[in-house]
Amino acid sequence: MATIVDITEEKALTVKNFNFTYAGAPAPSLKSISMPIAKHSVTALIGPSGCGKTTLLRSFNRIHDLYPGNTYEGEINFEGRNILTEKEDLINLRIKIGMIFQKPTAFPMSIFDNVAYGMRLQGIKNKTELGDRVEKALKDAAIWKEVSHRLKDDANGLSGGQQQRLCIARAIAVEPEVLLFDEPTSALDPISTAGIEELVTELKDRVSIIIVTHNMQQAARVSDYTGFMYLGELIELGRTEELFVTPREKLTEEYITGKFG
Repeated sequence: MATIVDITEEKALTVKNFNFTYAGAPAPSLKSISMPIAKHSVTALIGPSGCGKTTLLRSFNRIHDLYPGNTYEGEINFEGRNILTEKEDLINLRIKIGMIFQKPTAFPMSIFDNVAYGMRLQGIKNKTELGDRVEKALKDAAIWKEVSHRLKDDANGLSGGQQQRLCIARAIAVEPEVLLFDEPTSALDPISTAGIEELVTELKDRVSIIIVTHNMQQAARVSDYTGFMYLGELIELGRTEELFVTPREKLTEEYITGKFG
C-alpha cells in the first residue's frame, strides 16, 4: 500500500487500482497503482531504471495502444470519465493529454507546419488564426525569437534543445489540459536543460504536468509533488520538499540517499 500525502488541490487525473501488462508478459509491469495528480502543478515520477515510471506515464494518454496486445485494468479518470474504456476517442485524448518524448521528434516539415499540425487536425484552416496561434505557441515555448525569421525552414535544421522546445510548442498549440514529459532533457546539454526546466515551471499555470526523470536534482528543482516507484509499484507520493527531506517510507529514503538505484 503506497504512502500518499493528502492533496487538497483539484485533480487533473486520478488513478485507481491500475494494472498494466505488456503483450505476452507473464505478469503485470504496473501493479495496483492508485494516485492523484494535482491540477496546475508539476508531478515528478522517480525511481530506478525499469521501475515502471515511463510505462505509467505512457498509460495516461494510452500510447501503449499503438502496440497490440497490451492490457489495462483499473481506472485512470480524466474529466469525469475512465479513459481506459474501449469507446475512448484516442485522437482527442492525445490532444488533451499531450506528450514530449525523450528524443525530440520534429516532423519532416517546416517549423511553422510542425506547430500548426495539430491545429489542422482539429479542423482549423483560417490562415490568420493559424498564424496567430503558431506565434503564441512558439512564444510560450520560449523559442519565437530564435525562429521567427525562419518559419518556412525545415524543423530538422534546429539544434536538439530548439527541437525539444518546438515539440513543446507543437503540444501546447492545441491547448491541452495535461502535458507528459518523458525524460525531456536527458539528451540535452546543461544550458538547454536549464531552459526546458524553466519552461516547465512557467507552463504549470496553464497545464498540469507529469514528468519522468532519472535525475533527482531535476525533480527537486521543478516539481511540486514527487512519486517514487519501485518494481512496478508506487511506494510513496508526497510534496517534493517533504519527500526529499523526510520521506515516510524506508525504501524511498534508501533510494534518495543512494543506497540503491
